[in-house]
Amino acid sequence: MPSPPTILDVLTEARAAGFLGPGPVEAHLRHAEGFATAARRLAADTPSPRILDLGSGGGLPGLVVAAAWTEATLVLLEANGRRAAFLRRAVGLMGLEERVSVLQERAEAAGRDSRCRAGFDEVLARSFGRPAVVAECGAPLLRVGGWLVVSEPPSSPDDLTTVGTGGGRWPAEALGQYGLEPFGVFRDGATYQVLRQAEICPERFPRRNGVPAKKPLF
Repeated sequence: MPSPPTILDVLTEARAAGFLGPGPVEAHLRHAEGFATAARRLAADTPSPRILDLGSGGGLPGLVVAAAWTEATLVLLEANGRRAAFLRRAVGLMGLEERVSVLQERAEAAGRDSRCRAGFDEVLARSFGRPAVVAECGAPLLRVGGWLVVSEPPSSPDDLTTVGTGGGRWPAEALGQYGLEPFGVFRDGATYQVLRQAEICPERFPRRNGVPAKKPLF
């Protein structure tokens, strides 16, 4: 029997299909490995964490986290049909079916689904959208005490968690409406913002499909 593909093989195929952004595949892999490191440290006291990759696309960072962290169970959330089909095939080829599933659905719909709402220890977001969209779509999926880990653009300022309504990408007052609070910044080559689900997300979130992006609340 042929050996299962490596994660680099899978990402190379994703690049050929147009599911990865610009830059070397190895750079995308390294960035996703930073997610894996942050996620493991945050959930060090959780024996079998349940993690959702928000808008998994070509499998980043979800497939990389799954390959690196064999105790974790992951859901790869992807609304696009072609990308979701690619992810299902990749999960099968890598032999991850027992721990990794693919959910083809919009994030807003998943957040309103009782099977997903408040059901995850961690939500990971890479290139999903502006902070207000990530917060509104990620918070409903997290249990109280869970973590939202978000990659930051290279140009982000050092002060990523400015408290209050003035300035900063992640203002504490605005995040509080989703039950989130800024926790800190993790740096491992790239920069990752970490938010904690301090309270259960109110039932009014997420709003209808497309509304968080069209009418962001901060």
